[in-house]
Amino acid sequence: MVINIEKPLRLCLDVVETEEHIPSMEMQIAVDVQQFGHELAYKGSAWFDCATWDAFVQGLAAPDTTEVSLVDMDEHFTLTFGVVNGSLELAWEMKKRDTSGAVTTATFRSPIDADTFAHVTLQFKEFERWW
Repeated sequence: MVINIEKPLRLCLDVVETEEHIPSMEMQIAVDVQQFGHELAYKGSAWFDCATWDAFVQGLAAPDTTEVSLVDMDEHFTLTFGVVNGSLELAWEMKKRDTSGAVTTATFRSPIDADTFAHVTLQFKEFERWW
């Protein structure tokens, strides 16, 4: 069960483990952003609550009237769609704090067109749910 988004950033979400007791899934996350002659690559994993996943997918039906976000259970990964200054926008953020207080943050924001949004929405709607 994989989700692949190719633009405006490369994002791959791949299920590696599921938990039935608290319906959730661990996903391997790979992000690649290439912009201004620079590249940002992220690889890691996060757990997503299945009810949160369902709410996100339902929210994709009307991103022009409300902001919709997919956030992992530890609130480190966020993928958001919404309207900013009249344009549909995709935003991704990964933020993690270690025990010493050091914080690592990676953020990407980009306007997207209707075709790109339709492709992303289709990826999430066609995602094979096991719950």
